[in-house]
Amino acid sequence: MTDTTPPPASSPTPPTPEEIEAAARILVRAWAPGYLLPGDHPKEIVAGNADDYDDYDEDDPDEYCGCAGTDDDGQSLGCNCGSGCCCDECSYQAYARYKRCWVRGCSKTPTFQVVRFGLVNQHVQEPTKRGAVCPHPEGGDHWCTPDTVYVAAGPSVQEFSHQPACSIAHAVQLRDASREFRPSASDLYRIEAWTYSPHDRELPAPLPRLREETHSARDAARHAIQRHASIGAPGYWLDSVRRHLALAAWNARLELEQPSQDDDPWDDQPSAPPQDEPTEPDDPE
Repeated sequence: MTDTTPPPASSPTPPTPEEIEAAARILVRAWAPGYLLPGDHPKEIVAGNADDYDDYDEDDPDEYCGCAGTDDDGQSLGCNCGSGCCCDECSYQAYARYKRCWVRGCSKTPTFQVVRFGLVNQHVQEPTKRGAVCPHPEGGDHWCTPDTVYVAAGPSVQEFSHQPACSIAHAVQLRDASREFRPSASDLYRIEAWTYSPHDRELPAPLPRLREETHSARDAARHAIQRHASIGAPGYWLDSVRRHLALAAWNARLELEQPSQDDDPWDDQPSAPPQDEPTEPDDPE
């Protein structure tokens, strides 16, 4: 008797890195045509403005605000700015404060945080041209105007501060110290599980760009859904979703950049050449 059972289908051959790059390149050019890929010249991408990009240098590094400058080896000396500075170094130092428990003398990695919050009264508003009518009694104290009606919507949670802690015991210590320092009946506290999320300069490329693009795609998707629900046309936001997803796919295919062990963890300059990724050309002057 002849066996007519078809042979089992062979597993598909996994794509090569070159095939993955080619597919990602096609996706980026289709959904994010305004971005340059490694090897592209702006003339090929930006139609009508090619002559404005003759002097474009895709290897030109971003300018860095070191504030205090650099030493003879080119290492950043940190920031000597005053309060209120928002340069890259100051922003990072403010972010990195949450890497360690805030109890004095403790430097362990946090696993909890103490959140100081309060209940703040909110109001909703509606223009009178849409038929809104003030519900308050005449002569009463309210915020309504001839153009806008305001109605109390009840309290909502507003967070004021966050303190990292390595343990419940240290979280309780931070909470009690805050209550003693700020004795206010309107201040409420909660202790919750929490871990520090690395800053972009603490991550190997291309993870920072991948995180940025996926977050942007998520936000754009939310706006597209809201716009579809309101007017039935997601429009620009759906195009934005595609653009960010394409750039996320491009960065996701890149190998992680592994810094050497000799690198200063407080230095944001990479030890190896940065990974190739799409770049956006400057606007022509």
